Amino acid sequence: MRVLTPLLLCSLLMVTSMAPIFGGVNQLDLDDEASVQAKSSLIDFEVTSIMFGTGSSQAMQWSQPDGSIQEYVIRGQEIQIDVTFTQAGTSSQPAYAEASLQIWHPVGFMIDEFTSNMTLSGQQSVVQQITWIPNMSHSVLDDQGLLSGGIQLIGMVDGGLADDNQDNNQVTTLMPVAIWHDSMDNGFCGDTDGDGINDCPNIPYANEPVWVGGGYEADGSLSSDPDTYGHWRMIDSDDSAEGDKHWRVAREDSDYASNRHDRLWWGWFTPFQNCDDPGHGLGYGIQDLSLSEKYGSRFCKINLRGFDYLTMQMVTYAWGEMGPGDSVSIEADAASSVESFNYTDLGLSTIDHDWSMSIWNMTGMHRTGEYNLAFKFDSDSSQASGGIAIDSFLVFAIERVPQYTVDLDCDDPLPNAYLVVPAEIESLYCKITNNGYVDITLRLYTEVTNQSWMFGYPIRIDSNNPVDHDNFVVTDVVKALETTDVWFNITIPDGAIVQEMMWLVDINDGTTNTTKATLGLPEARGIPLSVQAAYSCKLEPETLVYPDATIMPGENATIPMKFKNTGNQIATWNLGASFADTRWGPENVEWYDAEGDLVTSLDLAINEELDLFAKIMTPEQISPGIYEITLIASGRAPAQFMSTPMVEIEVPVQYDIDVIPFVTQFDAPADGVFRSVEVLLVNNGNSEEAFDLYLDANWRLGASLNTDRTLGITPFGGDSTFFLMLPMPYGLEPETYEIKIIARSVSDPTFEQIKRVYLTIPETHLVEVEDLDMLQEVFRGGDAPRTVNWEVTNNGNVDDAFYIDFDHLTDVSAEAMNLVSDSNGLRTPFIASGGSYNVTVTYSFDDEAFGDRTISMIATSKASPSDSPSVSGIGIAEFHVGDQGWIVLLPPNDVTISEPDNDIELTFSVKNDHPTNAQLVRTDVDRDSDLFFNIVNARIEQEDRDFVLDVNTTRLIVVTLEVTEENLDSLSEDSMTFELTLDVDSDIDKISRTVMITLLRPVPIDEGPTAEEAAWLGGNILFLLAGVVVVLAVLAVTLRTMRSATGPLEEISSLDDYEMSVAGSGWTSGDPPIAPPLPSSDEVANSMYGGTKEIFEQPPPPIPVKQEIEEVQEVDAEDISEEVPPIPETGLPEGWTMEQWAHYGKRWLDQQNDQ
Repeated sequence: MRVLTPLLLCSLLMVTSMAPIFGGVNQLDLDDEASVQAKSSLIDFEVTSIMFGTGSSQAMQWSQPDGSIQEYVIRGQEIQIDVTFTQAGTSSQPAYAEASLQIWHPVGFMIDEFTSNMTLSGQQSVVQQITWIPNMSHSVLDDQGLLSGGIQLIGMVDGGLADDNQDNNQVTTLMPVAIWHDSMDNGFCGDTDGDGINDCPNIPYANEPVWVGGGYEADGSLSSDPDTYGHWRMIDSDDSAEGDKHWRVAREDSDYASNRHDRLWWGWFTPFQNCDDPGHGLGYGIQDLSLSEKYGSRFCKINLRGFDYLTMQMVTYAWGEMGPGDSVSIEADAASSVESFNYTDLGLSTIDHDWSMSIWNMTGMHRTGEYNLAFKFDSDSSQASGGIAIDSFLVFAIERVPQYTVDLDCDDPLPNAYLVVPAEIESLYCKITNNGYVDITLRLYTEVTNQSWMFGYPIRIDSNNPVDHDNFVVTDVVKALETTDVWFNITIPDGAIVQEMMWLVDINDGTTNTTKATLGLPEARGIPLSVQAAYSCKLEPETLVYPDATIMPGENATIPMKFKNTGNQIATWNLGASFADTRWGPENVEWYDAEGDLVTSLDLAINEELDLFAKIMTPEQISPGIYEITLIASGRAPAQFMSTPMVEIEVPVQYDIDVIPFVTQFDAPADGVFRSVEVLLVNNGNSEEAFDLYLDANWRLGASLNTDRTLGITPFGGDSTFFLMLPMPYGLEPETYEIKIIARSVSDPTFEQIKRVYLTIPETHLVEVEDLDMLQEVFRGGDAPRTVNWEVTNNGNVDDAFYIDFDHLTDVSAEAMNLVSDSNGLRTPFIASGGSYNVTVTYSFDDEAFGDRTISMIATSKASPSDSPSVSGIGIAEFHVGDQGWIVLLPPNDVTISEPDNDIELTFSVKNDHPTNAQLVRTDVDRDSDLFFNIVNARIEQEDRDFVLDVNTTRLIVVTLEVTEENLDSLSEDSMTFELTLDVDSDIDKISRTVMITLLRPVPIDEGPTAEEAAWLGGNILFLLAGVVVVLAVLAVTLRTMRSATGPLEEISSLDDYEMSVAGSGWTSGDPPIAPPLPSSDEVANSMYGGTKEIFEQPPPPIPVKQEIEEVQEVDAEDISEEVPPIPETGLPEGWTMEQWAHYGKRWLDQQNDQ
């Protein structure tokens, strides 16, 4: 759109965009077309050229990267500007014209203007000379060295209507203005090398910026003499980059000093008492007290303010190199922080006077602070060199100025006019650009010329100010060179009549309220706004809420609505709705008026307003979510208008599930048999849901579910199954248990459904008999009986006793010891539910038993109902009996012995035949043989009795026999053969092998005894009788002790105090006399039992076992064997059992009779 700004401003912006074309050119060359037109014109005034720096103060020259020259000037230095005007026409008559030179800042404001007038004939020219001092810098140098920017010099000439060519009446030239230039040919330092000569000119120009040296220590303090002035010095040379001097830290052909931290400050000496700007234009400085004292004059360091400059580039020239660890740089020191440009890292030429240009882009440096500039020289104590030379100091910058302009870019549609209808909202969107270099605020104002509209605040401004939105708004800060967005919104009043008015929009300065821009045509302030005849209405909810209604599936809600005829015509309106979701339809919306009557259409006058109610009914099966429904009020012809407000209906998640166990009440015994109940979960809700599953039940049930969470179940009747798992553990008390199954929504844990299942546990009779693994040991057939505790567990839920029976092969013996006898047999005591009882079982294997054997113990419930199947349990004990094949035992050949010998060796071979394991082997001779009644001994050496036999290793076992002459002479027959058995045991095997031993009597037996033999036999008989008497005495003492004891086997008798009193024995104390030799023919007397073999062969009495006696059943006399002695009238002796009475009863009776 058009913006009411000066035509010259538009020209300036155009010229600014063309600045690179005109850079470095001071004269505008006419193109061919303009030249032809000038030759054919009588009067044609033109601006021929603009040149600057033509007087005594010449313009500086800058070499562009393409080799062209761009002239520029220095801020604060007076320049001469020459503008040449020409009457290029052919008329010889003088013609009058007015001319001017305008100096414009690129921001868009005019800095200065110079005018003149002239009277020229054809082909005559005049040069207007203007002297001017630029007081602000404007120049930019990029990293490639291209200079651009500048103040705009605009030459204009106006020859009036007589001027036949207006196209050449204006010329614009850009003049870059740098902030400072210094050839660095003057400065202050001292005698830096100790030769008595000051190394700087030290020409005292007061109040003029110069370079001043100072020497510093590492801590920043000023060095003492001779290093007070540092080592920066000026070198006279015609090969300097500019002028005839430059700066170094060492004199020519020498190296710089070590351990130095010297600076070359930019500042000025002043005779004044402060560091205010004396006129150089760089602003106030800061006094350096130390240097002021050393140089004897107040020294002020220049303070550059980062906030005064939009951009800044510094140009210097340098050559040379530094030693390792040393550097030359220039620092921008803001006290709190330091920025620097290091020459050492630039890779400068090391050829003398081969100068390289260096550009330091200082844009944005210390943006909000002040800083000082100084060249800094740092060296350590290591290798040194001649150092880096520095020359020329030039600063280009765009200086911030307080003036600014704004540009508007708006989207008015026609342009510059609006056609509107009642109740319409028009929005004018504008981009406002701050062309200035300072941050600003703006005052935005808008109104219409029909003031009656303004009472309702129909205009709203939206800007970067978030809290102010009326028709007069002050924006927040718009930063320099940035753009802000603004919307001017106008609402046309309802029912507005047809009319014309102006829409005014002004943009003013936020502080001074001066106008910066206006919208509209130049000849008329504002934008024309025309209200047209139109039909319109407004249908909207009475209150704005989100969502407009929340309705469960299959339910309904009413939304209050306002309906108004906002147009400027009378009309009839039809009511309806449309739906984005196909599951909705017209049947889901009904309209009602304020009286509750169903309506489908209405007639409304202009500005008439009614209350309506939209009844929304949700479908039965609708998923949760937000549903958009467009409510419609459409005009009936000729009213072609439709109001379509959209309402949003929330259908929330509907949680509705059924938990359906296939069984809700059942009976099951507590028998450890797993049972399960299938449960169906039906989702009657409106969204797919997953459910967490829980149980609430007596912990003793051990109940669980086969899953803790279902997968997502589809809505509207989808289902999933899971299982209630019941392990039915032993011992559950007989009663009815309640089990709660809980299904809880994952998405909403507050929703849950509970279902109850009832489990009835009856009285349960169960018994478990443990299995015994006895395979870790190998048993030998014929060994003495052993005992084992065999556990019987009552797994029922009531107390019970159990009858015990055994099942085994005939070569296996098993007997329970600690049971209770009743009319049905032997049983355990009553065992509490869950308890157990250890049955002591004695077991053994016959001599012929060989291989694997089992003993089954059967426990049968006593308390189980008689009308039910019996309840029993079986436990199996497994044994290895006899040779397992892991040991190979080879006996020697049979042996015949005819002569006495104490060292008869029998060699057996033992081999470990196990494939992987070594075996601990034990050997012994089986002494249950008649051989040992006829020899002295058969022995095995100790090292052969217990040893470890490695895999596949064989060992020889030697059994040594001792046979005396008496043994042979005492044989009852001339030749007798006996068995000698070697028993070999290991942890995993048992084996025995037998060798036959034949003994030969040296002298055959005669038919009858001689007198000597008869006498010898009689002596033996007497000795035997004496032995019998001794045994009877021992038995008498034993019976007397048993009679006085509380139990027959609980007291240990002792014969320690017994004295022999048998008549004819021949001794009463001390050592017994030597016994006479026994008759050699008395086999019993000569045996290991000493003539009492029949006594030792008696079976041992049963082992008394302390047990709980549940029931004691008397033994009827009819059941007692005829061999059992009669029971005394007073009953069995205290603590005796029938088994003991059967064995020892007769002796007890004999003892009582003796007394």
